[in-house]
Amino acid sequence: MNDTQLTVGTSTQRPRRPLLRVCACTLALAIAFAVTGLGQSRGAGSAMASRGVALTPANFPSHSATDVDNMFKLGKELGTHAVFIYQWGQPDLLSVARKMMDASRAAGLVPIIGLSPTTLTRNRGALDVPDQVRRAAGKRLSFGEKSVSDAYVRDVLELAKLKPPYLCLATEINMLALANLKEYLEFAKAYKQLYPLVKKTSPDTKVFVSFQWDIIRMMGVKEPDRIREHTKQIEVFRPQLDLVALTSYPAELFDTPAQVPADYYDGILQHVQRNEDVMMMEIGWPATGKGTEQEQVAFIERLPALFGKVKPSVLAWSLLHDVRLAAFGDDLASTGLADTKGRHKPAFEAFKQIR
Repeated sequence: MNDTQLTVGTSTQRPRRPLLRVCACTLALAIAFAVTGLGQSRGAGSAMASRGVALTPANFPSHSATDVDNMFKLGKELGTHAVFIYQWGQPDLLSVARKMMDASRAAGLVPIIGLSPTTLTRNRGALDVPDQVRRAAGKRLSFGEKSVSDAYVRDVLELAKLKPPYLCLATEINMLALANLKEYLEFAKAYKQLYPLVKKTSPDTKVFVSFQWDIIRMMGVKEPDRIREHTKQIEVFRPQLDLVALTSYPAELFDTPAQVPADYYDGILQHVQRNEDVMMMEIGWPATGKGTEQEQVAFIERLPALFGKVKPSVLAWSLLHDVRLAAFGDDLASTGLADTKGRHKPAFEAFKQIR
């Protein structure tokens, strides 16, 4: 990659995930055996959310330096926070993250850096590691292997040296639990060992992982008497969580924004602890495929009411510009507030105006 390039990262959720139909009972009970001391979970974030967006340039991936400069200007128009998510297997991870951190700060934006050790494809059910780590691990590719966990520690600590305000060490990590529970628990163990090292390197950095909310909520709908067991997919990372970050793409489950229940996000309060900070690190609605530009606006206009009880500290939209990236699928790639050529969709102004 050259100096103007960046990698965007967020979840691949199209077509509608088969795993959303999986019964969560086995997962919840298995995690329950791995965790002890689950406390009462009641809480909410701050009184008002800060807006943010995952910054993607127009014409991605064939963008110019001008496209990148404009990306930061638009990000500042839309909010105060800029989200960047990178795949661990990306070869130029550290250099790109450093450039985006510097550019964000120069633009007056608060950078949120995410690192994903799981693949964009296969419903984030497999590990995405650098080539040299894969070669070293061979058939034993797992966070339970020292070669893998040590390499992850090394790269994360390099990111920590950049002193990011926020550092997410895995995105939508609960999807890995549905694919490979043993590996999920191995990663959680590695994360908890890494957490104090990150804090030693950058004490003021908020360290966390993100979870896919639509899956957690569906588990609650299917098994309403097992909410505390479902919470344990988050609990395995506590107390080494500085906040609870979530992602949500409800067009996976509902045909229109009007069909999203008014209490769709209220259930978050059943899984967070009192006074625990909540961040919506990714939220979006597609403008093509399962959605339209008008539905994007309708969903955005509902956000203040939908989050009236939860009150996340940060509410970040999934994409600034649409992207041409096969791994995203047509729907996720169209969740941008502007299209690939830079035209502002009606959703751009709608998101800019929400309070």
